[in-house]
Amino acid sequence: MNIILNYRTIKVIIVLILAIVPLALKMLLVDNFLHSYTGIRLFGATQVLANDAIIFSAVMLLLYLSYLSRMPYIASILLRVLSIFVVFLYAVDVYVIRNFNTHLVVTDVIKYASYSLKYIQQTHNGKGFLLLIIMIVVVGFMAQSIFSKYKIKNNSTHRYSIIMVLSIFFISNFADKGNDKYVHSWVYKNFINYNLIILSEAKEYSNEFIKNFRFSEKELCYSKIPEKRNIILLMVESLSSYQSSYFSGIKNWTPNLDIIASKNISYKNFYANGFTTEDGEISLLTGKLPIYRPSSYTNGGGTSFNGFFGVEESLPNILKKKRYTTDFLTTADLSFANTGEWAKSVGFNYIEGHEYPYYEKWDRFHFKAAPDEALYNRVLDRINHHDNNNFFIFIKTVSTHHPFINPENKNKSEAEAFKYADKQIGLFYKKLIDMGYFDKGMLIIVGDHHSMVPLKNEEVELFGSLKASAKVPMIVSYGDKNHSIVNEQYQQIDIFNSLKGLVSNTQCSSNWTGDILSGNPAQYIAHRRGDNRNIISVFSENKDYSIKLDGDNTRLTTNDTDIEIQELIIKKINAIRISSKSHQ
Repeated sequence: MNIILNYRTIKVIIVLILAIVPLALKMLLVDNFLHSYTGIRLFGATQVLANDAIIFSAVMLLLYLSYLSRMPYIASILLRVLSIFVVFLYAVDVYVIRNFNTHLVVTDVIKYASYSLKYIQQTHNGKGFLLLIIMIVVVGFMAQSIFSKYKIKNNSTHRYSIIMVLSIFFISNFADKGNDKYVHSWVYKNFINYNLIILSEAKEYSNEFIKNFRFSEKELCYSKIPEKRNIILLMVESLSSYQSSYFSGIKNWTPNLDIIASKNISYKNFYANGFTTEDGEISLLTGKLPIYRPSSYTNGGGTSFNGFFGVEESLPNILKKKRYTTDFLTTADLSFANTGEWAKSVGFNYIEGHEYPYYEKWDRFHFKAAPDEALYNRVLDRINHHDNNNFFIFIKTVSTHHPFINPENKNKSEAEAFKYADKQIGLFYKKLIDMGYFDKGMLIIVGDHHSMVPLKNEEVELFGSLKASAKVPMIVSYGDKNHSIVNEQYQQIDIFNSLKGLVSNTQCSSNWTGDILSGNPAQYIAHRRGDNRNIISVFSENKDYSIKLDGDNTRLTTNDTDIEIQELIIKKINAIRISSKSHQ
């Protein structure tokens, strides 16, 4: 009997450890994260404990109920499965926070679930087998616990169990309930509460609201002579201002990029319009802000590029009308996020990903991608392929995607990954000069979004917390022929607008869309945030605004005494989402 009791005690201890480990990891992770900003220790850890106590009290309650003598055996199994599933989701949430600086979100699960196992296998390499063995052992132990027929019969065990559940539940009363009280409050929210908070993003506009909604945006246009230039648009994965000494002075990981910037036209106040690669592609290639229509989980809310397929006035389609050939080149798996289908829908003549035979001799990394060096070699081949025809080549790099693996030595290091990518950019740039590309060509280098890692304290101090999460480098190069530093604010959709105007006889700009080539900045810049998915940041030169997406009740959460500006910003955001909805 003592052996049986000891075995049961050991099982209880193991179950508690398995449940507590992800909680402890999250407490440590969040506390370190917030300590870097506040200088205060234990604030993050205590808030995680308070916010997550409701989840663990529910788990403990489910387990307790499953062991009651009156509980049917089948019901006991279901309760235990549910409790273990909740702990599993919690552990996945901690993994997502640690690796991608965001929470586990239902729409992301729908969007990325089919590729997630492939991604983990590609990024963890040999460790994948070890993780599989650990998972099998844990699942086996859990399964044994699930099907146990043990029932609580001791009154003291009942008392201790109830006291434990109530005590953990009591801790939840100390959770910060303010959704917008602190800019980084998202990180210590539990994943269930976080998903409920951002549900307002999916709230539909009423038919009456849409019927009565009116919005017009004035454009300033002028006539000009069209130009015929070959165009290479290089979108560098996770390239952020903090990595560059030239663009921020924080890190010195991009010396070659910095030299290119210093000899060409550099934009030191430039912003990504979203927080994902898809957002960057939408902004750069369609000129539309990546602010999605209200979408529930059942009508496209978890679909990549939802609402942005088949854009007729895309950059490839515009350029094709001007007799350009258009290429979409990457080493990534084009099936991920339906990227290949989307690129085809917006009009590219030629689309190439990891499947191209040239890449077979190269090592593969995340998204089955060969390293950036191989991609630039292919770009040079495509330039030669085009001969004397005007062309537009969109390049999407992969090597600096999280988890930051240096392809040359396989080391996992953010600094090494970006130094590798920077070296390849420098070599590619030199080859373009040597082959005479800039005689009639231009190169634009831009980051797709801020790297999905916690903001550096230096970034927050330099740019402010909202702008720091959107800051990326941008360079326009004619081959060291023009040099200037632009400090006015610009954004990714301005690149689309400028290239559209470059090849046309009319160039336009507005309060929300600038022109980087003629020097007309937008008055307002919008950024889709990755921390609080239901909030859009809007930047002006003098003030930052936060807009909560909430259907008819979409509103500013920041105070502004100018009612006219408030209405302008809110109406613009509503117009984007309603317009997107009407074209589905």
